[in-house]
Amino acid sequence: MATIHLHKLNCILNDEVDKDEVYLKFNGKKIWPEKGAYTRIDNSESFDLNVKVQHHEPHTPLVIELWDFDYLSLNDHLGSFHITLGNDTSGKFTTSMTLHEKNSTASYILHWEIIE
Repeated sequence: MATIHLHKLNCILNDEVDKDEVYLKFNGKKIWPEKGAYTRIDNSESFDLNVKVQHHEPHTPLVIELWDFDYLSLNDHLGSFHITLGNDTSGKFTTSMTLHEKNSTASYILHWEIIE
């Protein structure tokens, strides 16, 4: 089992005209932000996450989903960060988001670290 520390979320390009209202999910559960339904983020902004998740299958990718909160319609799954761990891997890494919506303009980077 490995513990993954999610350090920072960078917005390179948001999906909406104004700021995106984002939150992160892991295994179907919201993991960030801790308080509130979402965090508003704009182009070139970043947020410290300080979230730790447990990964039990070393050769299966750990998937962190990025969602955009919507008041009047269903929330949008913008994309996912696929984190693949090998044997004896440790250190700090960055992962670009894989888009979920075909015509999305969203571009985000996740900074993370394997701590166990």
